[in-house]
Amino acid sequence: MRVYDPQTPASPESFAGRSELQEYVREALDTGARLGKGSSMLLHGYRGSGKTSALRKIQSIVLSTAPDAVVVEVPLRVPSSEAMLIHAIAEQIRRTLAARPGLSTKVRRALDSLSAVNVLGTGVERTVSGVPGSTHPLTVWNDALGALQGVPILAICIDDAELLRAEEIGILKTMAETASPIPILLAIAGGPELKEKMSQKDASPILRVFSGAVFDIGQFTETETREALDAPLKRAKISIQWDPSAVGTLHHLTHGYPYLVQCFAAATFDQRHSPTSADVRLQTPAALQLAASWLERELPDASDEDIRAFARIAGLGRSDLGASDIRSLRIDYRYITRLVAEGVLKRLARGHYELRKAPAIAYFHALRRGLVLEPVDG
Repeated sequence: MRVYDPQTPASPESFAGRSELQEYVREALDTGARLGKGSSMLLHGYRGSGKTSALRKIQSIVLSTAPDAVVVEVPLRVPSSEAMLIHAIAEQIRRTLAARPGLSTKVRRALDSLSAVNVLGTGVERTVSGVPGSTHPLTVWNDALGALQGVPILAICIDDAELLRAEEIGILKTMAETASPIPILLAIAGGPELKEKMSQKDASPILRVFSGAVFDIGQFTETETREALDAPLKRAKISIQWDPSAVGTLHHLTHGYPYLVQCFAAATFDQRHSPTSADVRLQTPAALQLAASWLERELPDASDEDIRAFARIAGLGRSDLGASDIRSLRIDYRYITRLVAEGVLKRLARGHYELRKAPAIAYFHALRRGLVLEPVDG
């Protein structure tokens, strides 16, 4: 039995950490049930930080709290128009409801209306005889809401939302704020590019939708690393536990980066004895081999000093970097220039940068090369 799998999102039962996010979801569901109000949340983080796992956990919390809720997940693969986005959400609603028995005539009519929709260009069109032709995307959305008779809440989870343009993020704002017969819980997750889009001046009205509900899906604390190691064992009903020294060593080597935590766990754990610190260190080459499927393709030509500079920046634990940070980290400016050229950093303005590549890349290469990383006072 494969207890740890770094190549797939964590199941809701194996989900660890992110307690603030989980508490917000539960409070939002309570508010929706009592007051009929919807909520929105924005999740941002680097690749491999667990954004998809967090979205799946949100869905699980919704369904465990309200079993009759409608939960839809829309993973984006390519940039889409407003019409395509609304159609994708509406189609997921239609499929979810169509599988339920005992639908009312009104709901069936709404589902029939949705099933007649095709996306053409930047608009939508009805394709069934007797159904009106061209229509506005929001009409499709209203039809979807009309099919939700008797549903306690609609949860919409959108992954890879950095692919959304400002227009699509704006339509999500409209959807979240438009009067709805049921509460809507909107959760969108994306990488650093999404956070950058939200910080632009023309996006400020959109960002207000997520006021108080912006979550950085970042690195685990040591306590969260322990949870991430223990939860899969509990789910699999395995009694063997990690030795505390192993947890500490694993957290130190991975810096609590979720993808690396899973790689080290998968390489180290076996069901014959409790893993120790020595086991973690012994299996480091195997863990790095698991991680290599993604990480060895990143920055293959970087120098050791590039990696050290990258790791020191990552050690700050935040994505923004100002001139004072560069001075405090004692990074030679030429390495900042090199990291910009490699796409690790993006220059936002004079003396200000944003970290765009996942910290796991720096930690992987540092371990591979045996580099000693100095601790960073953040």
